[in-house]
Amino acid sequence: MLDTLDRKIRQMHAALDAIATEDLSGVKPQIESSASYASMNVDFNANSDPIELANAASLLIANIASLKDHLKAWCKLKQFPFNGDALIDSNNAVALIHDLWNVDKHAELTSKPRSGSVPELRDISRALVVSAGTEAGSSVFYSMGLWTGNITTGSSGGGSVKISLTAQVVDKSGVILGELSSLCAEAVAAWEKEFATVGVNVR
Repeated sequence: MLDTLDRKIRQMHAALDAIATEDLSGVKPQIESSASYASMNVDFNANSDPIELANAASLLIANIASLKDHLKAWCKLKQFPFNGDALIDSNNAVALIHDLWNVDKHAELTSKPRSGSVPELRDISRALVVSAGTEAGSSVFYSMGLWTGNITTGSSGGGSVKISLTAQVVDKSGVILGELSSLCAEAVAAWEKEFATVGVNVR
């Protein structure tokens, strides 16, 4: 059972890692120049496949949301109290990911949404994500040569520069409820904390 749980958690992390890359070699800016001026246009979503992006988003959502059932089975086996439903009801990110999974599986929600909204994904694309990290003194930089288009990046203290899948999570009225990758990261952290409380060490 522990091997199954470990594999499931690893699958979830693999799906999370797959939506972002630090390899920016495929970014090709369009440069226009003359003797008096130069301009540059960069489309970080260029040549992306909308179906592949949607599949990556669905796989990530499913891997996170299905942790509930694996946690429930573990708790039953070890006779621990199962608090997965309480976590869903108390954490908005966890609830939104859970509702997105149910909408994807069933096409519509047949019961009250746990987040209080019926969420959907919009504007799935790839974008540049620059993060300075959370460590004290952390830093990050990104630059692109105006005449060459060459990209230079650097970071310290947990900073990062990535091309990442991004999508808006909205309700039926189009009100933005959050950004998918941020919600997924928050939900993953919450589930891993819950697993730790019942003796599952997440590596």
